[in-house]
Amino acid sequence: MVSTKTLADVLTAVRFCLAGFILWLGVKGGAEALPAAVVTLLLAWVTDVLDGPLARRDPSGRHTWIGDQDLAIDMSVGMAVLAYLTLSGYLTLKATIAYVAVCVALLWYFRSVHLAWTVQAPPYAGMTYAALRDSPRYGLMIVGYVALVVVATWPRFPERVVPQFLEGMRTLGKKSAVDKGAQAEHQAYAENGNGSSHHSY
Repeated sequence: MVSTKTLADVLTAVRFCLAGFILWLGVKGGAEALPAAVVTLLLAWVTDVLDGPLARRDPSGRHTWIGDQDLAIDMSVGMAVLAYLTLSGYLTLKATIAYVAVCVALLWYFRSVHLAWTVQAPPYAGMTYAALRDSPRYGLMIVGYVALVVVATWPRFPERVVPQFLEGMRTLGKKSAVDKGAQAEHQAYAENGNGSSHHSY
């Protein structure tokens, strides 16, 4: 029988492939591929929601290489969306390069999981705006999905995820705490999901 951890790893790997497909849509389809890009992003988000709980159900509690790359794969989806928006003309190349440079500098300096969550938000917000403007039905799919996840995970989202995120962001200004806490923060993240490095609700 396939273990739940193996299923979680498969979903994580699939999410990385979906990130590559979003990038390919930007190269080959541009703005006309927006509906397909939205659907692909939603599928990636579904894998993100499922792989953490599946990994936590594995009685062995074992870590795997693919599970430990969960945050990096999450970031790859966000960056693929950013690349799609740029290749499709929704963002200028200069703006994208500037954004990536700032994100890399901040992540290198602070080494914060919560900051890594934050830098994924603008690309997703950009995709939502583009979809609502040019393909409203697909934009509403994004809004509906986010609302559904929040409702389905209530009250864990406001009681655990939001406070954890806010506390993590508050420590960013305290450099002395950053160096000592970065490793512990990453470990806490790992214990929450796939590998079990996952922040799913």
